[in-house]
This record gives sequence, structure tokens and C-alpha cells, in this order.
Amino acid sequence: MEPTVTTARAAEIVSIGYEGLRSYLKRGLLGSGGLMAPFVHRDAPAPDLSRARAKWKRFGVVDLCLIRLAKQLIDLGLSFDEANGIASREDVRRVYSHPRGLPGATLMTWPPHYDFIVFAGDDLRHLPNRLGEAGDVAVLVQLDRIADHVRAAMDGDEQGEA
Repeated sequence: MEPTVTTARAAEIVSIGYEGLRSYLKRGLLGSGGLMAPFVHRDAPAPDLSRARAKWKRFGVVDLCLIRLAKQLIDLGLSFDEANGIASREDVRRVYSHPRGLPGATLMTWPPHYDFIVFAGDDLRHLPNRLGEAGDVAVLVQLDRIADHVRAAMDGDEQGEA
């Protein structure tokens, strides 16, 4: 079973204050990404899942990686909505869900719309060309370093319990 942490510990790992993390979750951080859609009768209204994570009390490695990614993007100048739009995408979630991890995985985003590309494996050779095409400003985030940070913190938690 995947190890999980409480909201308070999650806030420490991702370097956001507890109330700040709760606020982000209430605003819809990560949306419904990674959640299985509930079964709904055809005549019943579908539930609003936009703030489904606001009630979460436990967080796994992938969730923590995505929250830390969103926080780093916000720290680098993206708005909450822009950062959340990237971090809540299933293709970004898959990077962190990869069983062997993706060494060197890097996310590149650029203004004005903050489109993004994830470079991993052999795709990394295309990064210099894309940087040239992006113009004057591009934001790069090393996804593998986020995963290393989160896993080290989680491993430290497990060591403390033993």
C-alpha cells in the first residue's frame, strides 16, 4: 500500500503553510485529476467534483509532487489558475506515477498562455530548440527533483516510525 501523510505533514513537505494548503485545496487545487468519477444514475445530476480534494485528509507521493509543482510554478510567477491548470493534468500526473520515475524529466512553460511541454528520456534533446522558440521568457521546472524531494521526506517519515 502506498504511504500517505496527513494534511499538516503534506503542507510541510510541499513548503506551504497548513492554512495555505487548505485554501489551495478549497480553491480546487488539482481538481479531480487522479480521482475516479463516481457512478451516477442517468436521471440524477452529476456531483460537482471541482473541490473534491478540499475534504482530503491523506496525501500520497503523486499528490504531493503535483502540489509542490503547483507551488513552484506560482513562486515562479504563474497565477494559481495557470499553475493549477498544469499540475492538475493527467499527463503530468502520469510522469509522477511512472514506476521507475523519469530521470531528467523537465517541464517547460512560457507566456502568454503558459502552454507547457514535458520533456523526458530521449525528448530532452529537443529542449534547447524549444527554448529558442519560446522567446525571451520560459519557465523550467525539473520534475525529477520534485519527486526526489517528496520521496526523501516520505522516506524520512518511514524511518522515524521504525
